[in-house]
Amino acid sequence: MTHKTHRSVRGFTLIELLVVVAIIALLISILLPSLGRAREQAKVAKCLANLRSLMQGTYQYLLEWQDNFPYFVTAAGGWMGISSWSYGGKSPDEYWRTYSNGVFYVPIEKRPMNVYLIGRQPEPDLYDGSTLVKRTEFPVLQCPSERGSNQRRFNNPSWDVASMSCYDDVGTTYQYNLHALMDLRKTGDSSWDYWPNGWAEAGRQLVRDVLARYASTFLMYLDDQLDFNINQGKGGLGNHGGFNKHELGFLDGHAAQLTIDPRWWCGTGWQAINPNWVRRIGSPIPVPFHYSVQWKNCDRPRN
Repeated sequence: MTHKTHRSVRGFTLIELLVVVAIIALLISILLPSLGRAREQAKVAKCLANLRSLMQGTYQYLLEWQDNFPYFVTAAGGWMGISSWSYGGKSPDEYWRTYSNGVFYVPIEKRPMNVYLIGRQPEPDLYDGSTLVKRTEFPVLQCPSERGSNQRRFNNPSWDVASMSCYDDVGTTYQYNLHALMDLRKTGDSSWDYWPNGWAEAGRQLVRDVLARYASTFLMYLDDQLDFNINQGKGGLGNHGGFNKHELGFLDGHAAQLTIDPRWWCGTGWQAINPNWVRRIGSPIPVPFHYSVQWKNCDRPRN
């Protein structure tokens, strides 16, 4: 005789299902911010690795070129300029081809530090006649979390910063710190002028001073946002979302993410100017250079 048994199968009730869904949603809401922070920290690490590569290439360049940094730009017709971003990276946006007679349009193959950063000459952009087909990328000088480009804002306040990354606009996220060379005078030489030899002379002296005393604290490179904020003397978000938190490159080869208050010229572990050139009340005027404005110092905020 065969006996058959039956087992009843009980499913979830609607209330139980809703409770499970609610728990899953709660767990997701808890985990997502942590995952987002982890992703952003990975981008910070990438950004700092880029800056360390940039510092190593810069050090090699300065050794070979007797402490001269390549911030000069020239164009046909005798136009000359100073640029914080033409040293390396990819070709800039086409806007710069006509701005100021094209003096700031420096294509990838003519950016002098590129070979020091990747160990070879980069491929030039691909053109079909005069039509751009493909721009050669240079990711070692791109921050993966860029918030936009401020470089056009220096001359065009209405420029929409968020419409283009700084990397796509001028070819690199990381700006050479030209703020330390502004407002200079050569002590005892009333005829001294920046253009063009004065810039080269002051730039060499800046590098030598930094190497001798401030290699681990002087801001050699700063991100685009901080470059603009220092010019304005106002704070703001960095590329990775923190207020006044920025990624920086130092000539001793290290890179760091620090909190920088751009209302000051100096802070704990950093200087945006050369302290050797600061004029101090009651002290002799520094030589061979000094800042012509006494508010350019490390003792008090700018405003």
